[in-house]
Amino acid sequence: MSKSSFPIVYYRMPNETEVCLIHSDCNAVQKDSIKRIPEKAGFVLYPFASDSACKPLFIEASKNTKLNIEELHKICLVNNRNWEIKESSKNEKHPKTREEYCKNVASAIETIQTGTIKKVVLSRVKKIESNSSKNPLMVFYKLCVKYPAAFISLVYIPNELVWITATPELLVSTNKDEIRTVSLAGTKPLENTEPWGEKEKMEQQVVTDYIKDILKKYCESISVSGAQEVVAGNVKHLKSSFSARLNSNLWSLVSALHPTPAVCGIPLNEAKKFIKHTEGYDRKYYSGFLGPCNIDGKTDLFVNLRCAEVLTDSVNLYIGGGITKDSIPEKEWEETELKSKTLLFAFEENGQE
Repeated sequence: MSKSSFPIVYYRMPNETEVCLIHSDCNAVQKDSIKRIPEKAGFVLYPFASDSACKPLFIEASKNTKLNIEELHKICLVNNRNWEIKESSKNEKHPKTREEYCKNVASAIETIQTGTIKKVVLSRVKKIESNSSKNPLMVFYKLCVKYPAAFISLVYIPNELVWITATPELLVSTNKDEIRTVSLAGTKPLENTEPWGEKEKMEQQVVTDYIKDILKKYCESISVSGAQEVVAGNVKHLKSSFSARLNSNLWSLVSALHPTPAVCGIPLNEAKKFIKHTEGYDRKYYSGFLGPCNIDGKTDLFVNLRCAEVLTDSVNLYIGGGITKDSIPEKEWEETELKSKTLLFAFEENGQE
């Protein structure tokens, strides 16, 4: 694989065996809003916040090819790409220690008890030393093998961005005027066989109600399933699935859905303000959305969770959790540690190949 100065995207759809490869013959195009994303075939990468230093990106698909997993592995082993990776910034500050994160969670619980917000999602960054910049594609391959039910992607923009995602959460999928989406919330360890607690049930119901209200404004013939337990890496979540018929513009619906309470909170505006004031860092593309657009007549967008930013000598893992009045700071920290393991193994030297 030769050196390229233009963006490349690898992605694997949930429960699919083939990997899609997007080559672009032009630079990624910055957009200033969701509604300005073009009706061309390509890949969109959208940040959590509109004031993020990372701008919405659209990568046009000049060429779209498919690989089977064996072909991908052969490319990984040859490793002849000259990856041009952005250097680590010495000035970026994130909430990353146990003390910092637990302090933020305690502050959120106090605010929730005043009635200002009902739920807020707080995140942090786990920074690890890694030489994975030598071959990010191997990380992508490991994730594809490990998590067949997740959406796996690798976005590469030379000297600007290497972003790897293994998310369990669909934002919206369209095929003509038929749409699908999910509400995904509540978390517990994979080995936990106890019944779901009220905290987790409430988290999931809040997201379900919110999404249903949004869909009523843009869709018809809406149906929703009851909450079911699903596995996502080292944890389990509660998920309800929606289907509907779109009767308006897709990007208007996406704009209304993003961000959902699953990555922000309730009420939305108050939760956003609390996140900005309390976290004190730029989430970048974490908890935004990403996915292929207008490819084979379909658009599939996913919430950007279980994701990592690859730098020259380190990796930033972005992780978070939903905070409610019943949260316990130490347990919330432990939950983020558990979520980090979804990607962590793929960056380790002795990870499976």
